[in-house]
Amino acid sequence: MGKKNKVKYGLKNVHAALVTFDDNGYPTFAIPRRIFGAVNLSLDKEGEPTKFYADDSDYYDINNNNGYGGDLEIAMIPEWFRTDILGDIRDSNGVLIENADAPTVYFALLFEFTGDVNGIRHVLYKCSVTRPKIEGKTKEDSVEVKTDVLTLSSVSCKFSINGQDVMTPKGKTDENTTDTTYNNWYNTVYVPDTLSSSIKISGDSSVAAASTITLAANTVPSTADVVWSSNDEDIATVDGGVVTGVATGKAVIMASLEDDASVFDTKVITVTAS
Repeated sequence: MGKKNKVKYGLKNVHAALVTFDDNGYPTFAIPRRIFGAVNLSLDKEGEPTKFYADDSDYYDINNNNGYGGDLEIAMIPEWFRTDILGDIRDSNGVLIENADAPTVYFALLFEFTGDVNGIRHVLYKCSVTRPKIEGKTKEDSVEVKTDVLTLSSVSCKFSINGQDVMTPKGKTDENTTDTTYNNWYNTVYVPDTLSSSIKISGDSSVAAASTITLAANTVPSTADVVWSSNDEDIATVDGGVVTGVATGKAVIMASLEDDASVFDTKVITVTAS
């Protein structure tokens, strides 16, 4: 699309698509169906990052992404949603009957926030809902519309990307999304494609002379081979991510993909006196 939004507002184009899983846990999505009358969607993230401390330092960060939870408010639940997702059954007289033994049915939820340039389209891949409460009120001088509020839970779904299993709860469009993908967003549920190659260095930024630190290179794909180098080996050398301080000063450590040197990351290392 090429243009970036500065603001977002509103909610529209809410769709749901049933999802089933094969023996390996990979999803197959049905064709999305529109849920008319969307009023509000409010989801909180589930799970907070935690830190593990050792050696008197922040030794390891644990990222707990447990999806999202919250409410979807709509004008009225459509009948197909009640039968296909909530598990209601219809008797021979055309009456919808709640099935207390209905199993949990998972679905993808697609929706859109209006932006100043383009609508921002989202998909939550593995959602489930609980039944709404029953609510009504006698008519007074003015009519107050009563909506249906579904309590929604969204968890991660497994996809095979670049030959490895990746767990993700959601996807969204932005200015880099292709026109074809954007325009087909509600025709089929978008399945993640091959990821672009990337590399990111993590680790300490300083080392004492005659001492070492170890840097890590997080790559996509994760199996990529990495080439390490230093712009000034009189200050610091690097071998397989192990940086050795030589003399006080600053050196730039670079990690690049062996198969594509144009994909790289750098980190400035300060060497202090021993």
